[in-house]
Formats: sequence, C-alpha cells, structure tokens
Amino acid sequence: MKLSGTYWLRQAGIGLIVILIVATLGHLNYTQWRLMPGITGADWYFLVCWLCFPFAKWVVLEDRREVKAPTIRRRKKSWAADQTASVYEKMARPAREPRLEAAPKTPLKWYWRVLIDLALAFVGPLILGGFVTYSLRHN
Repeated sequence: MKLSGTYWLRQAGIGLIVILIVATLGHLNYTQWRLMPGITGADWYFLVCWLCFPFAKWVVLEDRREVKAPTIRRRKKSWAADQTASVYEKMARPAREPRLEAAPKTPLKWYWRVLIDLALAFVGPLILGGFVTYSLRHN
C-alpha cells in the first residue's frame, strides 16, 4: 500500500487523539482536578511521536515489501539405489508430507488495533529510525 494523503490524515488524527489523551493525563493535577500549565520535555517527545505515528503504523501494519532474508539451501543426497530404481519402486515409496503453509492474513480486531496504536504512540520515533537505518543499509 502506498502512502496517500487520506491515509496520512486519518492516521495523524488517530495519533493526535491518543497523544492528547496521554498528555492531558500527564498535565492533570489529580488532587484538584485541574490542568497544570507549561510545556515539558515529555510534551516535545509526544509531539515528535505524533509526527512519526502515521509512518510507524504504515511500517508495522501496511508495508508489503518483501524483505530479503538469507536462505539455507541443502543439497539433496543422491543414493545409488535411487538412480537404478524402477518406476514401480519409486511409486511404492511413501510420499513426503506437504509443506506447511501460513494461514491467510485476516484483518485485526478493533482491540488489537487500539493496543497497537497505544504502543506506536510511544515508540513511533524508534520505529521510524530503525526503518530509515535498515533502508539505507539494504538499498
């Protein structure tokens, strides 16, 4: 999926709601139930998290690029009996078990989406930094 303007705006809105709730809880004076004024270092971090949130969510959930991982190739042993076996002997051998296949992807339930949004609201800059670092080293 490509990043589009509507996707970016929708995810930025979701991230803004999450960050505003957390920042409001951080500025709340619980004894008097009033908001305390001022901007702290945590507020600046939340601002950076909000800016990174849509991209981090795209990286975690929507990025469909193939990651090249090393593959292990094993040589198949050839036996002399296999080369001289008749067609009937080869057919009499038990068939190999079918390879395991991954289950088809299904959409995430709403509660998993909320948990992922909460986690990404805090670690968005880390995910963005890791993605950029990986992209620079592997392209």
